[in-house]
Amino acid sequence: MDRLKSHRDFVAVLKKRRKVCSRDIVAHYNMRGGIAVLNALNEGEKTSLNQIATGRDGNTPAAFCDTLNQPQQNEADLRLGLAVSKSVGKAVVRNKVKRRFRVIAKEHQSLLPNGCDVVLRAKPTAASASFESLNEQIKKIFGKITKIVQNQSQQIAQEEHQECQLNQPSESLKISENNNKLV
Repeated sequence: MDRLKSHRDFVAVLKKRRKVCSRDIVAHYNMRGGIAVLNALNEGEKTSLNQIATGRDGNTPAAFCDTLNQPQQNEADLRLGLAVSKSVGKAVVRNKVKRRFRVIAKEHQSLLPNGCDVVLRAKPTAASASFESLNEQIKKIFGKITKIVQNQSQQIAQEEHQECQLNQPSESLKISENNNKLV
């Protein structure tokens, strides 16, 4: 799992305003790559999903979405950023929280979809939380992120598929080539 280091990367994740909360942690997330294209389509871009999905390999939109949501195989596809403010505690406490977050996130990285950037933000209560509690919270958060991303991609694929079906003329409305009449 790579780290988010630059301010630009943090801002890109936080600007999307997609987050999942728990008692001691707020996780902001953003998808890069294929799912980001699907999300852009959902926000009104003019590109057709079929143009994107049916490339050289001829995937259908549903198969395309399935390939986007495969379990994590390449750890370079995931990036993690940590935000632990001074309200959590002094430097020693903040560093302890960050170390815990890194270890737990590495353990549960397989729960996240490919191409996901995550910023874990510690609430002040994270300083006094046990390791087991943080472990459970991060596990649930990563599971929720994956579920949300999969639901969004499936919904977008279904909407695009329905739109494509509506754009195709039905059999009864085809014009006969010989007599230019509706069949």
